[in-house]
Amino acid sequence: MRREFQLNEEDVAGLDGAGYAWDAIVEQRVNWVVVRGFSIPAGYNVPAADAALRIGPSYPDDQIDMVYFHPALALQNGRQIKALTPFALEQKQYQQWSRHRTAANPWRPGLDNVCTHLIQVRNWLDRELPGAS
Repeated sequence: MRREFQLNEEDVAGLDGAGYAWDAIVEQRVNWVVVRGFSIPAGYNVPAADAALRIGPSYPDDQIDMVYFHPALALQNGRQIKALTPFALEQKQYQQWSRHRTAANPWRPGLDNVCTHLIQVRNWLDRELPGAS
């Protein structure tokens, strides 16, 4: 476990309570939480991947945006996932998922945190699967 910066107590309790293996790393003066072995739903090329979240300097008042996966995810049915970009992190090639909150689902300071963002990530993964609306 790497702890190169201090997350708030709520995030630590939530991550640990959910049983996640995670690191808090600093790369090029940017804070990242990397959830190791994040469970990926059936229908993707891998059952688990590292999921990285960029933690901005104004967090938790400002939102966490997007997610970055290693290894890169692909759908087993061959359909392309849109809005993906390669991103270098930890000397690896991560896959940036350009997914954002909307006016209908805004970041709620004081309520949202790393764990609620991971719920968003799961929703994004589920929406890419065949049959999802």
